[in-house]
Amino acid sequence: MSCTFSRHYSADVSFTIYPSRNLVNSVLSTDPSSPPTQQLLLATGELSDTFIGLHGTFNAHHLHNTATVSFTLPTGDNAEGLGAGKVTFDFSDYLEHSMRKTSLLIDVGAGNSSGLFNRIVTNDYISVGTLAHFQEGVVFWPFRLNSIQSVVYEELPIGNQTIYNYPLLPDQLVLKAVSGSGLGYDVGVTTSVDIPLTAHLTLSGQYNRSFEQNFDTVSVGLTYVLRGRAGAKRLSMIDRALREAERAGQPAHY
Repeated sequence: MSCTFSRHYSADVSFTIYPSRNLVNSVLSTDPSSPPTQQLLLATGELSDTFIGLHGTFNAHHLHNTATVSFTLPTGDNAEGLGAGKVTFDFSDYLEHSMRKTSLLIDVGAGNSSGLFNRIVTNDYISVGTLAHFQEGVVFWPFRLNSIQSVVYEELPIGNQTIYNYPLLPDQLVLKAVSGSGLGYDVGVTTSVDIPLTAHLTLSGQYNRSFEQNFDTVSVGLTYVLRGRAGAKRLSMIDRALREAERAGQPAHY
């Protein structure tokens, strides 16, 4: 859910409900020489943390600036990687410079959880601890309101981090939490495409490649906006982020 208070200020609230979700659990054998047994469990009706974002947007000619303060409420189960287990926060400042059909963008921020950065991508873990994050890239509008965006991102942990449901190698035990210095570092590329089908309905798709975590994420979604954008120009990144937060389509990991 999102709400616009004025031309400069807006807010949004979102959470995810998982009707069913497959989990892999490792059970230790009574024989120390035997490897753990992998069990496939089915979890139903689970809830993620609740996300709240406050945005201030200011435009000057071809320069678009959005400052965002966001935080989460601990409504998700951190033992299953669905939440941080505490209230988390993040601050970011986004700049976009438009040049006809192309825009250059940069996003810099800091917070205490990876779950508040790059929310297009659903990771298999959530980190809790001080971190800085950076994102830069380009947006291209080939025709009308259709857009293609590609960015390079980096998450830089500062000090000690706690990782919930950290993705370990197949021959290792699946641990619920791991703590240490520098855990959760990530760098990768995210590419997304938005295709407005009508004034109210938008088809979207995203692909993310994490070089550090060595996995790919793909998602497809349809977004319905109650109030159409007839006559509107290009969607800014913050507009796209608000829509992405409400998408019903969930990413698939490979």
